[in-house]
Amino acid sequence: MYDLLVVGAGPAGSAAAIVARLAGLRVGLLDDVDERALKVGESLPGAVVRLLRRLGVDGPGALLRPPEFEPCVANVSAWGDENWSHRDALSNPEGGGWHVLRHHFDASLRQRAAALGVERVHARITNARSSEGSWQLSVQSAEPRMSHELEARFIVDASGRRAVVCRRQGVRRQRLSEQFAVVGWLRHTEADVDRTTRVKSVSNGWWYTARLPGPLRVLAFHGLPRAVVQLARSPAAFADHCNRAGLLPYAVRARDLVEPLRVSDAAVQSAERVAGPSWLAVGDAALAFDPLSSQGVLFALYSGIRGAEAALRCLASSSRAPAHLDEYERKVREVRLANQRARQLFYSSERRYLEEPYWQRQQQGIDPRP
Repeated sequence: MYDLLVVGAGPAGSAAAIVARLAGLRVGLLDDVDERALKVGESLPGAVVRLLRRLGVDGPGALLRPPEFEPCVANVSAWGDENWSHRDALSNPEGGGWHVLRHHFDASLRQRAAALGVERVHARITNARSSEGSWQLSVQSAEPRMSHELEARFIVDASGRRAVVCRRQGVRRQRLSEQFAVVGWLRHTEADVDRTTRVKSVSNGWWYTARLPGPLRVLAFHGLPRAVVQLARSPAAFADHCNRAGLLPYAVRARDLVEPLRVSDAAVQSAERVAGPSWLAVGDAALAFDPLSSQGVLFALYSGIRGAEAALRCLASSSRAPAHLDEYERKVREVRLANQRARQLFYSSERRYLEEPYWQRQQQGIDPRP
């Protein structure tokens, strides 16, 4: 019997597990993640330090070795016109943040959880049901291939956009925008010393790139599904499209890609409900951001912490549980509203391509309601 079982072991899940374990609960962390795979979401804003300290971690340097993270010195964008604008890290009171190897960052948070006594369960859910104040879960491990039964007093859904627990509770997901991304990682050249985050809008979407620790640079195009799929099918077209956009001061070469291009859903998504009796959702399972905001990891940690705190209150007082869950739901709605307002500001500031389908779709898809 776990006091708290967290489904999903990304930053949101690990944060929730750490907070609950620090409070003395028996905590399980359930996932079937491939720890070696490269992951998107490599930008950490300076504000992340405040959340990491809640987890007993004094900044990225306490989680990662120097080769695994680098400071971001500025945000550089060509948005609304062809001129590049720079926002230096010195202008931000909390600094410019960092670029990290995301799979190493996630693994370090899981190691922090394990060091505190959180129990890892390498498996995936096959069935979940609740009765009389507890959950019974059937899970299946990959190696060895075996089925197990688990029991928990409270469940946190941190399974990302899959939202496996939410969906099993019949919770629908709202798509607040329509956008996909094609992402590639390439070996950067010795001359590549740019440690900024670069964003550039084009007629059918926008490009993003950042140099990562070690020899890698991440490169992503965001657009409507058809344009994204076309680029994903041809590394040469992907590189050519990037070069014509002028995202970088040197030419990108398809042969420098270290693995096949990857397509991912980059739409804003929100669960219609993020909490219910003895469960709640955190991270992308609750609210998945537009990548333009660079707030995905920040919200993952924030919601993981706040969600775990709400779960602790529910477990301490079942009579007050509905009020605690309503309060958590309110916090997520506030974040959604603030994010939608910021997104409206960003996308409405690009006025050159108002007749293009991508920009019409983004500006029509903005929902400012809480």
